[in-house]
Amino acid sequence: MGCFCMQPITARQHWRHHILRSLEPFFYIGPAFAVLLTILVYPLGYSFWLSFHEWTLRGFRAGIPWVGLQNYLDLFTNADFITAIRVTFVFVIAAVAIEFGLGLGLALLLNQDLHGKNIIRALILLPMMCTNVVIGLTWRLLLNYEFGLVNYYLGQLGIAPVEWLSQPAMAMPAVVLVDVWNTTSFVALMLLAGLQALPEEPYEAAKMDGANTFQSFYYLTLPLLRQTILVALLWRFIDTFRIFDVIYLLTSGGPARATETVSIYVYRYGFQSFNLGFASAASYTMILIMLIVAAVLARWIGRSE
Repeated sequence: MGCFCMQPITARQHWRHHILRSLEPFFYIGPAFAVLLTILVYPLGYSFWLSFHEWTLRGFRAGIPWVGLQNYLDLFTNADFITAIRVTFVFVIAAVAIEFGLGLGLALLLNQDLHGKNIIRALILLPMMCTNVVIGLTWRLLLNYEFGLVNYYLGQLGIAPVEWLSQPAMAMPAVVLVDVWNTTSFVALMLLAGLQALPEEPYEAAKMDGANTFQSFYYLTLPLLRQTILVALLWRFIDTFRIFDVIYLLTSGGPARATETVSIYVYRYGFQSFNLGFASAASYTMILIMLIVAAVLARWIGRSE
């Protein structure tokens, strides 16, 4: 009659098994990290390296000379770049302010007991379902001077047609209008989620103390909603500051660079003039500005907690 005996596991085998079990998760997430490294980290690192070099289409075959901080210094002596920063902040402040005002109003409205509230909520989501390319092309047709529907209906009201996209004074309001139409629903939904998460007890106590609707809104809703507001503003600032496709399809940064944001400025130098070193420096300057503003808003969020 045979006997089956198990061999005792040595300390070395136990250690090897423990190491393999510890490394097992990396075998599953390793391919994803490899893809991210290839399509994200390497281009970022290479573009950062380029920002300290001179890379032009005519001279790159002869070499890519090191220029140090010269590209960054040239940026702030370039009048077009200063104008692009100013245009970007004008666009961001105007768009985000209007989106926040309209979004807060929609959120307060949808937070009430309304008939057909779910249908209204679904309808305001429609602009978010469209891609930016479709939005840009559609609004370019709508705002066309001769054949656009906007000018057609203005004519029906006895108003002269407006050069929405070809007149410098009207191009920026037109671009802001399109962005507001596209993303106000996003702000409204974020604020609506914050409103529905607010506790009821402070409002009941304020009502018992005789507070009216405005006082409850100003002294309770806004302070309690502060964190959600700051998150929405942070998200919209980042998304609006780097906007490219919608503006490019509407105006290509014109007329007379009235709507040329930093993103379009970078595109013009990087992919039209093929001055990649200078364009890379402009890109990282834009990223630095975004990080500074985002850090300020994030700190406000931390204080609100």
